[in-house]
Amino acid sequence: MINQDENKTETNPHAKPDTFVVDRNGDWFVANGYNHPDQRIDHDANLNQPAAFFGIFAAYNQHNIASGTRWDTWPSWELCLTEMDIGLHFLMPDADTYEDWVKREHWLALAQSVHDHSSISMEGYTITIQGQHGHTFAFDFSVELEAWGAPGTYLKHKTVMEAFAKKPKAWMWAVPLWSFSDYVEHSLGPYWTCPDYIPEYGGESTIYTHDDSFCIDGIGDSFPSNLSSLIQLCIEDHHIWVIQYREAVATTEYIAKMERDWPGGRPEDYEYQ
Repeated sequence: MINQDENKTETNPHAKPDTFVVDRNGDWFVANGYNHPDQRIDHDANLNQPAAFFGIFAAYNQHNIASGTRWDTWPSWELCLTEMDIGLHFLMPDADTYEDWVKREHWLALAQSVHDHSSISMEGYTITIQGQHGHTFAFDFSVELEAWGAPGTYLKHKTVMEAFAKKPKAWMWAVPLWSFSDYVEHSLGPYWTCPDYIPEYGGESTIYTHDDSFCIDGIGDSFPSNLSSLIQLCIEDHHIWVIQYREAVATTEYIAKMERDWPGGRPEDYEYQ
């Protein structure tokens, strides 16, 4: 009798996928006519800020930039100077999981996208994007928290975190949250009107949008893939307005229902009535 288990293929949790992540040291670049990455990276800079952070990837993909090909080389060691997930810093085939390799692919794709799009600019922790229809979007970048948020708020949050770390027995305290995470600023301002070029919703005004930003969270497999999707939405400058206008309408309908059902004010236990 044949043992059915003999025909099963054992899954290797550390298997490297059909990936384009390649390990090359600085000497390889010099030998092939490029600058040593050390010449392109300011190791004394704040490498957590997006321009410097993505610049690390650019320094190790000079050959791909020159040939216009997909970025394929993972930085040799500089990522250990950043707040990126420590498990991704160095390529370790015997320890890395399949998910580690995939996340590296996502980071390389994001770094190339940021480099290739002239509509993207970076200053401090803030990334600003000029949409193809003329609207501007901006958000702060945090590789430490793997999150984006309202422009100018991440530096303030880091100050709060540094003060928190100095508290006695800080582990006993609730870690402060980034209050403005998931927010993206846009140039239409408060109480915005949906752009005219958006079918069905163009020219329609919002009611309960008192800020010049809206909340967009990620739903993908990793932070870099989520951030890539957000950047594409901002560059496209179209579907992002459809998403946000529908959310604005849903908020208006919800508030109208609450006022209709509870004209005297909603009781605290309304969910149970």
